[in-house]
Amino acid sequence: MNRISTASENSLTLYYMQLNQTAEQNLNAEISTGDTAQTYSQIASQAAPLENYRAQVSQQQGYINTINTASTSMQTMQLSLQQILSQVQAFRALLPNSAYNTAQPTIETQAQSLLQQVAGYLDVQDGSSYLFAGTNTNTPPVNLSSLPVGAAATLTNSVGGPPSSGGYYAGGATNAPIQIGSQVSVNYSITADNPSFEKIIRVLNFIVQNGPFSSTNPTDQANVTLAGQMLDTATQGLTGLSGNLALQQSQMNSEATLHQNTIDIAKNSISSIVSVNQATAITQLQSLETQIQASYSATSAIQKLSLVNYMG
Repeated sequence: MNRISTASENSLTLYYMQLNQTAEQNLNAEISTGDTAQTYSQIASQAAPLENYRAQVSQQQGYINTINTASTSMQTMQLSLQQILSQVQAFRALLPNSAYNTAQPTIETQAQSLLQQVAGYLDVQDGSSYLFAGTNTNTPPVNLSSLPVGAAATLTNSVGGPPSSGGYYAGGATNAPIQIGSQVSVNYSITADNPSFEKIIRVLNFIVQNGPFSSTNPTDQANVTLAGQMLDTATQGLTGLSGNLALQQSQMNSEATLHQNTIDIAKNSISSIVSVNQATAITQLQSLETQIQASYSATSAIQKLSLVNYMG
């Protein structure tokens, strides 16, 4: 039996012992699991910011995934551009002299070979998607089968239309810009009917269809000169396209770095809410155990208080 004068003190001590025992159990759980809480209710006051941090991580990672996918495509496109640029420049160096030379391989043969190579570079795929086909990613964008033949092949008429109209482009419209940040987007879409590609294909097809050329024929001379000028314009355009791709890739790399920094900050904030500092938790546990032991001792002493013991 407790004396009336010690009952309230004993109850209070038991109450605090129970609190400390619960705290001890929680600390042991934290140390064993590494988590500050086993249920949301234990971190109710921090649940909202925790979900916000996790949403940030998910959103920023989504942007990074988009950037990584686009970067892979852009690298492949860049390689195609560089190959086309290099080989067209080499072919341009043959004009005008080789245009009037009937030795093998003739200018028509070389033009035909380069035309097929250019088509191959523009039909490049990334996985199952044709990169220069715009929105029509399932179809090779270049179809040379319907290009004008004979006298119908000129340097003045564009061949950038669909094959049904004597053109070569079987792709779709340019793709929409992609979102790489909350307020940042890039448009790296380049279609095979770009004016630079069209000029190259038009010139090469003209040479294939109208060669050989005569150095004494004024019309041939004018056409060969114009063909060279068109290739010069086209290669300048390709250089610009390549430069834009490089600039956009640099921009995306910078955005990816910003997103990763945001993820790191958010993860650190999440960790501060849900993860345990083991050293601190162990120290707290040891201190709590000392308090509990002291409470046991105090309770034991209170339980022994009686008039008999007091008189003794």
